[in-house]
Amino acid sequence: MTDHEVEARLRAALEHAAPDDLEGVLARITPRTGEVPAPIPIETARRKRRRWMPMAAAACLVLAIAGGGGGWYLQSNRVASVVSLDVNPSVTLNVNAREKVLSAVPVNEDGGDILAGMDLTGVQLDVAMNAIVGALLTNGYVDELANSILITVEDDDAQRGARLQEELTAQADAILANTSVNGAILSQTIQNSAELQQLSDTYGITAGKAALIQTIADASGGLHTFEELVGLSINDLNLLYTSLTTAPAGQTGGETSAQGGTAAQPAAPAIQSSGQASDSAYIGMEAAQAAAYAHAGVDAAQVMLAEVDFDYEDGRMVYEIEFYAGGAEYEYDIDASTGAVVKFSREGGWSGQSQGSGTSGGWGGSADIGEQAARNAALTHAGVSQSQAENLRTKRDYDDGRLEYEIQFWAGTTEYEYKIDGATGAVLEQEQETHHSSGNTADVGEQGALNAALAHAGLSQSQVYELEVKRDYDDGRLEYEVEFKSGPWEYEYVILGADGSILKYERDD
Repeated sequence: MTDHEVEARLRAALEHAAPDDLEGVLARITPRTGEVPAPIPIETARRKRRRWMPMAAAACLVLAIAGGGGGWYLQSNRVASVVSLDVNPSVTLNVNAREKVLSAVPVNEDGGDILAGMDLTGVQLDVAMNAIVGALLTNGYVDELANSILITVEDDDAQRGARLQEELTAQADAILANTSVNGAILSQTIQNSAELQQLSDTYGITAGKAALIQTIADASGGLHTFEELVGLSINDLNLLYTSLTTAPAGQTGGETSAQGGTAAQPAAPAIQSSGQASDSAYIGMEAAQAAAYAHAGVDAAQVMLAEVDFDYEDGRMVYEIEFYAGGAEYEYDIDASTGAVVKFSREGGWSGQSQGSGTSGGWGGSADIGEQAARNAALTHAGVSQSQAENLRTKRDYDDGRLEYEIQFWAGTTEYEYKIDGATGAVLEQEQETHHSSGNTADVGEQGALNAALAHAGLSQSQVYELEVKRDYDDGRLEYEVEFKSGPWEYEYVILGADGSILKYERDD
């Protein structure tokens, strides 16, 4: 209790102990008659002393509140734990040590809809939990299409936080078990962190969601950034987290491992998971596999080993599918919403493939179809004409004594990479990725991007060497990656394809 609060309580106690009764006192005063008043009786004097007893008692009471009793008051009004619930609506509950809600705060607009009409102040935490989860179900925020809830306890007392996490998770599980929704709950205990608070403030999310996103970004081994994932729902984040942190379990006979992933796991994940996140809002794993098999021209019965994971690419959820059939290894990214082939590669198993001979670093035969024939073989296989191909590059190389040509080109928003056998023109490896486009068709082109980078560096094209310009898409935005060297300096640029503006720049000695 502050000094101001103590003074206020003391003032109130004194006012009640000695009420203002001026009018009553004046009414009891008789006019002077000139006679000396009789001595005040002893009893009256004793009553006067007793009149101050309530005042003294009130003062003692206030002092007790400020001292021993004040501890109880402070404990009842001090935030001991912060509990947040995230789905898409996000709500934060500030709770005291007696597990009573001091305040319920909506973090976003949907959170405000959930708390509308509720007054949770002063209620027990478990009662508030029941009310909020019930409102999430009633308003359709938790259903079979998106069944995930994130529960976060922020508490500097780790033992108390872990206990609350366990109790709240069990309570939410019990609530969902009584409904038709097969819920999936992620829960965690975190401690106050300036970094998480800054992310929370910057993106308008709870510290709990910030912690979950950071965990997924770290688990992806650099494949995903915080900024890339911040707009995803808790259900999509749950699907990603499960794929990244669950060890893959290979299955045979065309069966699917619904969980897996090759990214590094967190050293000691603090997130606990119960239930399975729903992918019912998407086409489903079986449909994604069927799309991949159809594109590859293989029958499901031919597949010896298949693995399916969730991932997030170019602003969309995708099914990552890896399988073996006919001696070839296939990798596909299938759009989780539409079933379109976003990216695929195949290695091995091509008919007419030449295995070559000789030693690494030298070509054991004299046959060489040449660069133009290698480009034609790749373009023909892709069904792309020479006039449609952009950013066409050809590199001659040897692999285990076999002459190969590496061909790279674009057609619209689709990127192609081929390895062509230098002796026969057979396709050895192929990758194809269709990038999501924001719809902006403006493109300064490869030369325009190069000119923008050179102008910024203050150099002419004749002054640079080891020049490379690569086209790419990032979250639907066309970009050019420009690299070159000049003197002792190495330059790297990322140029916005729409207008040639510089998005990123590095210069190293």
